[in-house]
Amino acid sequence: MMFHHNSNLSAASQAWWAVYGRERCFTGSVGVNGMDMVKAGVIGVVGVLLAVSFKSHKAEYGAYVALAVCFVMLEYIMRYFMQILSGMEILRGYLKDNYSYLALLLKAVGATYACEFCAGICKDAGYAGVAGQVEMLGKLYILSMGMPVLFSLMESIQLMGG
Repeated sequence: MMFHHNSNLSAASQAWWAVYGRERCFTGSVGVNGMDMVKAGVIGVVGVLLAVSFKSHKAEYGAYVALAVCFVMLEYIMRYFMQILSGMEILRGYLKDNYSYLALLLKAVGATYACEFCAGICKDAGYAGVAGQVEMLGKLYILSMGMPVLFSLMESIQLMGG
């Protein structure tokens, strides 16, 4: 597939392409690759089939296989997350010195993924109660992270109102 230069791209898109280059983005050297999704899907399905077959002999072996598959998937997740982080660096350049909200957003996304990952493992192991507590902790953490943003917004509204 051939892509030509488009002068209608936004400055952020042009900066993204300048960092990665069109060829690198579409050939997958920065992680954008359809084959990664196929590999991850195959690893997931094969891992689950192995876990189910081991579970009939010894239950803990099935849990170990499932845990190993989760860590392999985590590696794929981190690969894409690193690409997103480098894109955020470009956004940070546009925000000058006021990038605390961007950092807050990244922390919230990271906390969400970590809690979901842990809760999924807990549910698979049969500990739905623990998984629920992990999810609740994640929600409260994100809510507490958003409080400074809410306070800043309320302060701005108060200043505008007089």
